[in-house]
Amino acid sequence: MPINTTDGPREVPRGTRSHINTTAVLEPPSMVYEDESPDILTVLPGGAWQAEIAGEAVPLVVFVVLDDASMFGVAVGSNGLIDPLDSVENNPNFVRYSRGATNDKEK
Repeated sequence: MPINTTDGPREVPRGTRSHINTTAVLEPPSMVYEDESPDILTVLPGGAWQAEIAGEAVPLVVFVVLDDASMFGVAVGSNGLIDPLDSVENNPNFVRYSRGATNDKEK
């Protein structure tokens, strides 16, 4: 019975009772694409989330989830446009994310 190894396929006799070592090459954190930037996997609504930037609460429009399992918030830019690749975390005054009030009862 052939099995895949890091050295390529090799034959293992049937009935052999031993451990077969496996690898996590295709699982994070080992799976890292070093030759390309991560792609957008999905975009989620920002809801009541906001970014604290220099003491000011900036509402988030969306959260962007990347295929490397990272995510970041996006706000409306100073030009009035939304850039899904412009993370609020890139702002040098970014402090943290927080959840604001979602209705009048929570204010």
